[in-house]
Amino acid sequence: MRVAKSSSFFLPVLMIVSAFVAVVLLFPPIDASEPVLQDEVMAQVTATATATPQAKNDQFQEIKKEIDAKVFMYHHIGPLPDKADDIRKGLTVSEQEFEQQIKYLSEQGYKIMSFAKLDEAILQKQLPQKVVVPTFDDGYDDNYNYALPILNKYGATGTFFIITGKIGKSEYVTQDQVKEIFSKGNEIGSHTVNHPSLDKYRGESLKNELIKSKETLEAITSSPVISFCYPAGKYNQQTIDVVKDAKYKYAVTTKSSLGVIDLENLFEIPRYRISSGRNIEAMLR
Repeated sequence: MRVAKSSSFFLPVLMIVSAFVAVVLLFPPIDASEPVLQDEVMAQVTATATATPQAKNDQFQEIKKEIDAKVFMYHHIGPLPDKADDIRKGLTVSEQEFEQQIKYLSEQGYKIMSFAKLDEAILQKQLPQKVVVPTFDDGYDDNYNYALPILNKYGATGTFFIITGKIGKSEYVTQDQVKEIFSKGNEIGSHTVNHPSLDKYRGESLKNELIKSKETLEAITSSPVISFCYPAGKYNQQTIDVVKDAKYKYAVTTKSSLGVIDLENLFEIPRYRISSGRNIEAMLR
């Protein structure tokens, strides 16, 4: 009887102990020193969200209303022709002087770029602190012969405004030269078909000057043309409206620059007029 009672007592205890051991083996306790997977994932998500906040819709977000960007206006680059008049002299910068200017800008840390590259920098929110945009009006062949090699030498680019009705004519670039200028990373912009005073143009004649020149240049470069230059700085509100309708993004004037570009007024961008003897070091102070 005593044996029976002992057996009946220890058997349930043995079963309970066995069950406890099984539970411990199958479900070991969590080591507090090891991170829980869910906590680790949540930490990564939080870190990512903090590091990369959601972008706003405005393409110019975190860019000030006025950006620090100097726009230079050039015409002829190279030697003066014999018996050059005062107008031609005022529009000409020698090859040596032009190189001195580009070299100085490079040494001072300026990023020398076209409007197309400026546009990319703004959209990518990677606008350099110091920017110069050199522009070349009319499409003279001396721009190809003298300015282009210097820009290439210093890793710089610019915007070349071409009068499409002058392409291939004496003293102007050819179609192949336009292609080569573009192939070197420069921008080709429109300067109309015939270089008229646009403030006197209306309706279809105005549209033709703005749209046909754009289409011609886009056919040559196989690339969108986004920049425009008002001939002789002549324009009015109707001109601006047609420029916008033609899908340009930037338009330059002959107004004197203060060294900034107003991002809320990209169709009346002022420029520094660069003529022979202009001290750009003093100008940029």
